Amino acid sequence: MENILLYIILFAPLVSAALSYFLTKKWAGETLVGFSLLVLLAAIMAWFKQPVSSGFELDWILAGNQNFSIGLYYDQLAGIMTIVVAIVALLVAIFSMEYMKHDGGQPRYFAMLGLFAFSMYGIVLASNLLLTFVFWELVGFSSYLLIGFWFEKDAPPISSFKAFLMNKVGDIGFLLGIFILYAFFKTLNIQELIGLDPVNAAIPNGLLIALGIGLFLAAVGKSAQFPLQTWLPDAMTGPTPVSALIHAATMVAAGVYLMVRVFPMLAPEVLTVIGIVGGITAFMGAFAAFAQNDIKKILAFSTVSQLGYMIMAVGAGFPVAAFIHLTTHAFFKAGLFLCSGSIIHYYHETNHTAGFDPQDIRNMGGLKKLLPFTFMAFTLCMLSLAGLPLFSGFLSKEMILNGLVSADHLPSFVLVFGFASVFMTAAYMARLYFKVFFNQQVAGEKYAEAVSVKVPLLTLSSLSIGFVFSMNPLSPDDSWLLSVLTSYKGIGIADHFVWVPILSIGLALSGLIFSYLYIERKMLSGLVSGVKSLTYNLSNRNFYLDDIYDVAFVSGSKTLAKAAYWWDQKVVDRVVNLMGKTQVVLAYLIGWFDRRIVDGGVRLVTWLVNFAGNRTRQVQGGNLQNYLAWAVFGVLLIFYFFELMT
Repeated sequence: MENILLYIILFAPLVSAALSYFLTKKWAGETLVGFSLLVLLAAIMAWFKQPVSSGFELDWILAGNQNFSIGLYYDQLAGIMTIVVAIVALLVAIFSMEYMKHDGGQPRYFAMLGLFAFSMYGIVLASNLLLTFVFWELVGFSSYLLIGFWFEKDAPPISSFKAFLMNKVGDIGFLLGIFILYAFFKTLNIQELIGLDPVNAAIPNGLLIALGIGLFLAAVGKSAQFPLQTWLPDAMTGPTPVSALIHAATMVAAGVYLMVRVFPMLAPEVLTVIGIVGGITAFMGAFAAFAQNDIKKILAFSTVSQLGYMIMAVGAGFPVAAFIHLTTHAFFKAGLFLCSGSIIHYYHETNHTAGFDPQDIRNMGGLKKLLPFTFMAFTLCMLSLAGLPLFSGFLSKEMILNGLVSADHLPSFVLVFGFASVFMTAAYMARLYFKVFFNQQVAGEKYAEAVSVKVPLLTLSSLSIGFVFSMNPLSPDDSWLLSVLTSYKGIGIADHFVWVPILSIGLALSGLIFSYLYIERKMLSGLVSGVKSLTYNLSNRNFYLDDIYDVAFVSGSKTLAKAAYWWDQKVVDRVVNLMGKTQVVLAYLIGWFDRRIVDGGVRLVTWLVNFAGNRTRQVQGGNLQNYLAWAVFGVLLIFYFFELMT
């Protein structure tokens, strides 16, 4: 079959999910690893053998003269994305075998990972927006299950519901965009829509803007952009490998991937909005990461900030820069999450003190000696995230920053937020780095890091090095990703400004040095204390967004729910009860009337008939003399009657 590789990529994870849950429960992890390896091999083979711009479509829904189809489409974007997802999914599956080895719910866990991978590959390979939306919802459902995996605890169910609900807000926008596109173009095939060029088509400008905002709102929900970004830090209640897969490389990247796919359909006004929202998100995420003490929440806010960079690149008009940063970020951020998982797993295995929080960085220190492999991998991934030369993060971030400088249509504060976030990213990651691996050593046991932990960390940290993406790791324009994406519409490469990398590197180094002096050398305490007194709560509470939502939406919803409950209890139930009691009384009265009047009347008639029968029975005695006497008496009565009449 021509598209057999696409079928394998899409359906192999679903098969592994079914096998893991129903048949191979004892070997659920091995099953997922095996099928994940199969998908990776198929994705690599597809890169070399699958024709570009190939795929198929099948009729799905026929309603009158309307035809909705489903299909798969493969091009450079889909090829790179499937390989990225396959690599991370395989490494997460391997890591999970060690991380989840004591958990009794392994079959359910590995089945959910398979279901999620199936959903994600569906988004990547879908040829039209209708099928994309179907898999979009399935990704949301899968993430809901994984975030709430430990549902017996208090926090995970709440976090999973919050993520699910806030993504539904974005999904409304997705549907709006789909409705507008189909109403005007009678097709949802992405390539056909791009060919029809909606931006220059005869579509009212207001609807064109609504179309773009609707599609962007989908990305706002899925990729945790302002103002819907609060679900992502709370989603850290799930297993840490889930965070590496969903909240670094796949689900949250789906919104960016969608924006890159539909970029030719976005009006200039929409791009401006996208750039502004991305800049705000990048700044807010980086700022909020400073005052967090949960290692996973720090990385979660970092993800929010980096997703803001990607969205900024789309808004600036350089979607390929966004996609390249999506690719590099997937590896170094998945590596950081798995490093945090290694640290948390170490404490789970060695520290059984009641009330000990293995995710609080204030309980950590000196782990570079206890977890040397994790320390090495974390160092490489952290430097890549900070955007230092020779690392992959430097290449993609410089492309974005150059794009922001070139984007005349964006307000200047977006560029300021972009550069400010460079400094903050390096600073908060250095704070985390020095607190966890250096600082005052916390007593701990020697621990041998498992091979299933080392292999993923080694792979992801290696993929964080700049040479993987460019033979010249100091030049973003020499990246091989650019050459394979040249046929993509909207390739737009920004002009290279010499001062941009100089300023960026200077800001990143300043952030690293600042945190080193404060955390490791115990300097700058006065300066930091003064700043903390003004900004700590704002950072720790993420600009009070959850508090604002609580007042604006949650409290109002609770009040409305309480009012509805009172109305139901005091009014509706009482009316129902009154009607019930009235019916009981009425039924009693009807019963009494039936028994006393209706039945009494029937019994009276019966008695009268019986009484008359008893009396007339005496006349019919069988005596002929009596019969003759009564006959004569009757004749006399008749004669008397006629006499009276005359």
